[in-house]
Amino acid sequence: MANTNIFYLRDYRQRRNGAPQLVSSAGYPVEKHRVTTSDGYILQLHRIPAGKRIARKAYSAKGKKAVLIGHGLLGSSGDFVIMGPEKSLAYMLADAGYDVWLANFRGNIYTSHRNYTRNDPKFWEYSFHEHGKYDLPACIDKVLNVTGLPKLFYIGYSMGTTTFFVMASEKPEYNDKVITFLALAPAVYLSHLKGIVEFLLKNINILERLKNRGLLSINVKRDILDVFIKNMCYSKKSKDNVCMSFVYLVVGEDDEQYDQEVTALILSRIQPASFRQVEHFGKIAMTDVFTSWEDGLWGAVKPYNLDNVRVPVTLLYGMNDQLTEKSQIKRLADKLNATGVLEDFRPACSWHKFNHLDFTFALDVGTIFNKPLVKTVDALYDKYGSHEEL
Repeated sequence: MANTNIFYLRDYRQRRNGAPQLVSSAGYPVEKHRVTTSDGYILQLHRIPAGKRIARKAYSAKGKKAVLIGHGLLGSSGDFVIMGPEKSLAYMLADAGYDVWLANFRGNIYTSHRNYTRNDPKFWEYSFHEHGKYDLPACIDKVLNVTGLPKLFYIGYSMGTTTFFVMASEKPEYNDKVITFLALAPAVYLSHLKGIVEFLLKNINILERLKNRGLLSINVKRDILDVFIKNMCYSKKSKDNVCMSFVYLVVGEDDEQYDQEVTALILSRIQPASFRQVEHFGKIAMTDVFTSWEDGLWGAVKPYNLDNVRVPVTLLYGMNDQLTEKSQIKRLADKLNATGVLEDFRPACSWHKFNHLDFTFALDVGTIFNKPLVKTVDALYDKYGSHEEL
């Protein structure tokens, strides 16, 4: 146990570094950019403008192919670098010659507000609707303004896909700024979660209970989280890991892709979420409609207009993903196919246990998913983006 704790503390402290520090320590160039949304949120974007091979030499990102990546719920830009250069998507894209930009949507540690602190309830009055209406458009404009490019390639993971579909619905003019959209574990239809969502949000009213205790957001104090991880979430076998046993109930079991570092890795970097983000996903699950927030969880149902999506969309699903399930993504594929924008709908990889978190945290994510994914990006860029360089 003593040796495990020593290993844990060393590894955990290193990985608690911010995303820019992780990128820099891995030998890659990194830049921090800030953009302010029209409703006052200040977002930090992290840029990897070149690969490691030329990181120590003079480099120019002028004219390079820009890829913007959007994270999921409870996530941040760090999710795409945390596994290291041999595994994480951002590094692999940078090494393949892309100008990589990592978005941070309002709420995580890389965001703030012009007028509100995090202790102000008004700071947390948003769902992924605002991510799509304000945050993603602001990030896209920032990337294009800095690079001088007319369009970019967008990759979204989980809530990062939901954000794109909201943007396309609410601000269809942004289709003209996106070459193509690669959706990883898209979270649009969630009716398979209706039973558990109704139990949590309606029957036991869990979020209202938390609010009544004075909580402003879904968050855990870092000192409490540290103690919990060290004592409950750092075992060599997943069956002995309380944290991973719970996680697998939600996202799908995948023991073969389990690494004892991964559990601590996931939890140590978990980001705050607004109650409204969770409620909005809950509303989608309970109504079986990709609906806007309108006037609350129990308010009016107003479907987002997916007919406004005009860019080619590729949908990738995990064959054992219990959170964004294949059947629900197939519904989305059918909808996009009917309007002529579906590029592809297929498994993320050949591994039959590939679950929701495996998209970013699988032990072999570099070889079984990200390496082939870079080739997919290459092919899509060659097909749709080559003329944008002219």
